[in-house]
Amino acid sequence: MIGILAAAVVTAGSGISAAQAETGRPAAPTKPLVRYFDGLKHYVTSGGSPGAAYREEGRTPILTTKTLGLTKAIYGCRAGNTERDQFLTGDAGCENSVHDTGNNTFLRQEGYLYTRQLPGTKPLYRCYVPHTKSHFVSVRGDCERTPTSNVVAEHILGYFPAAGR
Repeated sequence: MIGILAAAVVTAGSGISAAQAETGRPAAPTKPLVRYFDGLKHYVTSGGSPGAAYREEGRTPILTTKTLGLTKAIYGCRAGNTERDQFLTGDAGCENSVHDTGNNTFLRQEGYLYTRQLPGTKPLYRCYVPHTKSHFVSVRGDCERTPTSNVVAEHILGYFPAAGR
């Protein structure tokens, strides 16, 4: 699969952020959400690298603080029925009640995303590659699908601050 999770550059003094426009408060601080790939499986986290076999594919900013009524937490989880399938979700229960598996494992809270599109934000999509059973995220609605790939765009996880993009 070819494609890079495009990095968003946040520049100090670049104008009014989405949070500031919506709430009148200063922009919330961000940290990078990093997408890694080892040739077969993806891993997406705001924490450290998952291991030496993984190479970084790209970064996108996520919020480090909650803004009541505007943001939701994003969690990293491991799919219990699939080897090395790590995914992001807005469900702290790792979607165990949705899929009735009870086997998914909570790994960490990654940060926050806006719940709706605001000025200066862009959607972050959760994607899935069925033949390798690997989840990842993308800033592209087509999940970087190519004519030879079989990638599924599952849903929008939320919206990230895209100042300078």
